[in-house]
Amino acid sequence: MHRLAILAVCIVASMFVLPTFAKEWIETPRWDSHFTQRQAQGVMVLWNENKQQGLTNSLQRANQGYLPASTFKIPNSLISLELGVVKDEFQVFKWDGKKRDILTWNHDQTMITAMKYSVVPVYQDFARQIGEKRMSKMIASFGYGNENISGDLESFWLDGDIRISATEQINFLRRLYHNKINVSERSQRIVKKAMLTEANGDYIIRAKTGYAVRAKTGIGWWVGWVELDDNVWFFAMNIDIPTSNSLPFRQAITKEILTQEGIIS
Repeated sequence: MHRLAILAVCIVASMFVLPTFAKEWIETPRWDSHFTQRQAQGVMVLWNENKQQGLTNSLQRANQGYLPASTFKIPNSLISLELGVVKDEFQVFKWDGKKRDILTWNHDQTMITAMKYSVVPVYQDFARQIGEKRMSKMIASFGYGNENISGDLESFWLDGDIRISATEQINFLRRLYHNKINVSERSQRIVKKAMLTEANGDYIIRAKTGYAVRAKTGIGWWVGWVELDDNVWFFAMNIDIPTSNSLPFRQAITKEILTQEGIIS
């Protein structure tokens, strides 16, 4: 009877926990027009750190996993720094001399520029030096997406089996912001420096784009956060990218929604 009583208490308690969780994420249709006017399919997720509350235009898509593409450069950078593959943000990585279509890749890089210009060859080299065993162990310790790095070690984030949802991106970014990732504070500080995208007197944006062009339907990402004087807003948006002409929608829609919500102006 004692065990049954404890079980009954647990069941009753869980009934009170579920509504609290439901309040954490609110679905709102007021952002849909930003997608429909561009004939685009996608999701935007915002998290208000002060209120501990999230907003999204589609809870279903917000919780659906996708290839992270170049947003994976965030965990890849953390791992590279933590394991000593990268010494610091000033280390220079020599261009291999192979000319590529993206002109900004055809130069020597640092972690700052490799993140800014999303230089895939540099991060592929990081992955090779990290190795499959260490990469898998670190990704598991991060609790990053489905933690599945199956596929080519040099491109699994572009065409392998790893998947991460927009809400999972938010959770990962929140832990990074608060230095709660399972690496040193130094590594997290350097990566946050590399993520700096925009800064003015009103706000700072730290973020990373991604484009999974090898997916059946191309997927574009923009994930990061907006630092204000009195709050932090985390964001993660992904959008179907049928052609590269749709790539600007990632930042455009995100900034329109941030403006609509009064976060930036």
